[in-house]
Amino acid sequence: MAKNFILRLKCPHGDGDQLLNLRNREETLEQVQNTAWHFECPVHGVQQEIPVEVKETATSFGPGASLIRATTGAKNPKIRRRSKRLSLKIPVAVYGRNSRMGAFREETATDLVSAHGGQVALGTRVGLGETFLVVNKATQEEQQCRVVYVGPMEGLKKKVGFALLQASPRFWKVDFPPTN
Repeated sequence: MAKNFILRLKCPHGDGDQLLNLRNREETLEQVQNTAWHFECPVHGVQQEIPVEVKETATSFGPGASLIRATTGAKNPKIRRRSKRLSLKIPVAVYGRNSRMGAFREETATDLVSAHGGQVALGTRVGLGETFLVVNKATQEEQQCRVVYVGPMEGLKKKVGFALLQASPRFWKVDFPPTN
């Protein structure tokens, strides 16, 4: 018999909870509790986490119901950033793999950087949650990153925001100002 569940998922960076409504599922409560689910943090983009809370519910959600909603009551919550973004052009190489092209390598430069990630223009298609490697061409240091934003086409490229998977405040060789 199919069941409905409400999951509370927490961004691993501590910036917010999300509710995920699952309907007509065959899994047991225990299986749902032990599965990592994708959800979108408004600050860090797509995440995948084990729920912090799961409730089985008898409520059936309509076909047009939103599957993800923020638990904050604010209609326009202010996005809090972990670090300031700076507009800096730093030459980088991006290495990754996608379902369309397979392996790719692209030379580009950052538009924005922060202590926790950056933004580049890429001609290669990438999707939210995908990972790739960024190499700082000035230092040859590399970092695994996760795609947290994909903007609309601008010419032949899209703006792609990424988060560093491992904290590395000196990756860009910049002292970032504190957030207010």
